[in-house]
Amino acid sequence: MVIIMSPALSDSASGNELNKLIARCDFLELTASDKAFPNSKGTGLPILRVNAPLCDALIALQGAHLLHFHAHGGNSLLWVSPNCDFTPGVALRGGIPICLPWFGPNASDPKKPKHGFARNREWQLSDATLSGDNSVELLFSFASDANELFNFNFTAQLRMTLGNNIKLEISIHNTDTTAFDCSWVLHTYYPVGSLQDVRVLGLSNRTYLDNLENHAAKNQQGDVHFAGEVDRVYPAIDNSVTIAGKPAINITHHNCPSVVVWNPGATNATRIADIGAGNEQHYICVERGAVLSEKWNLAAGERQSAWMEINEAAL
Repeated sequence: MVIIMSPALSDSASGNELNKLIARCDFLELTASDKAFPNSKGTGLPILRVNAPLCDALIALQGAHLLHFHAHGGNSLLWVSPNCDFTPGVALRGGIPICLPWFGPNASDPKKPKHGFARNREWQLSDATLSGDNSVELLFSFASDANELFNFNFTAQLRMTLGNNIKLEISIHNTDTTAFDCSWVLHTYYPVGSLQDVRVLGLSNRTYLDNLENHAAKNQQGDVHFAGEVDRVYPAIDNSVTIAGKPAINITHHNCPSVVVWNPGATNATRIADIGAGNEQHYICVERGAVLSEKWNLAAGERQSAWMEINEAAL
């Protein structure tokens, strides 16, 4: 087993606990981003490598961010940009970022970081087990005291189950004495064989809010396709959603009413440094969570949870 600790981790109490946890789990290894992603950009981040009987995976401790997942005998189900910047505090482009405690621009102050700050902070790996069915279960935790970005105390947990598929269960707990609103998504980047040919099924005849036209309400006619930039929020989606592409992927959920579908299109991709010209052709984002009017209002002491499951589909 190889354990490569970053200076920040190796000199901390949390780093020592992580070291002990990994030492007792022969399916875990702590490495670095330049080892896990050769030719990666940035100053480097610690990466948790999962080598399990059913799958392999890569997870950044920053953001409890699942970056790579491959079930043995299947296809890789997540996309990471070749221009992803692995610098501490910088949002990672690809995989499954956790956008929390708000999604998109902050409603009260657009100068605050887009998509909140949980994805840019380190989460703690508090438990890791190999289940009887050979799936790996990892429990990550995050705590935030009231600060200039979000003036409320809260904690979050992410239970990540990796086996033949991916299941992410997120729980948010208001540990403050005052109620607050919280919006969030699991901002998943999926690989596509052909952006021109891929379709998103399960949203036909549903209303969506078009972010390219100031949230104008429109009706989805047929399957979602990607002839140019797409940036939409579909509210009140109870059913599963399927990506008809290579690979084909099915996304089920509990308590994730909002679906966000996004691809920047060719022109915008050239303007986004960690995507880059042409790379928009290789992915789409289909995100599940609770945003806009479906955001959670958590009373003091209240906890809510939700889950999303990702399976390779046979179409």
